[in-house]
Amino acid sequence: MPRMPVLRRVCWFVCLGWLAGCASIFGPRTVEVPQAQLQQWIERQFPIDNRVLELLDVSLGVPRLTLRPDTNRIATRFEVNVSDRIFRVPHHGSLVLSHGVRFDPIDNTVRLADVRIESVEFDGAPALAQRQFDRVAVQLAERMLSDRAIYTLRPKDIEAVQGRGYRPGDIRVTPTGLSITLLPSEPR
Repeated sequence: MPRMPVLRRVCWFVCLGWLAGCASIFGPRTVEVPQAQLQQWIERQFPIDNRVLELLDVSLGVPRLTLRPDTNRIATRFEVNVSDRIFRVPHHGSLVLSHGVRFDPIDNTVRLADVRIESVEFDGAPALAQRQFDRVAVQLAERMLSDRAIYTLRPKDIEAVQGRGYRPGDIRVTPTGLSITLLPSEPR
């Protein structure tokens, strides 16, 4: 009879080991990032000052986010100040762009994806200047914002996820923020 408790203990440890090693059986999990946290991630990257075409000094202020879950995108509105380097005439306006968000497993960053300009408006700018600002905005977005990292996961965050048998996967925009899918890790 003394063998029975030992056998039970062995079975218990085998079951625990099997459960711990098979996180993939339980399927994907999700992590929610609230809009306020996402706003903080992006705010840390701004303001940005840059020179475009060696003719214009451009400053992008702190952005404001609007979630668009129906298109899985985020609209971002910036206050923009542009000053030409020849006449030093300042122009104030706004830039609205939309973008997706993706996870890059190479450097464990959350990055802007598929950046698109939606509107560029400058207060009191003549039509010719407005057209130039439109061109600059496209170039600015492509050069400064496309694939820009907005957050880097800490090594301890990645280790915690991997230690539970998961890896970051798809990121979706929801009405309240982001939903990050954690996928079961692939066996090594």
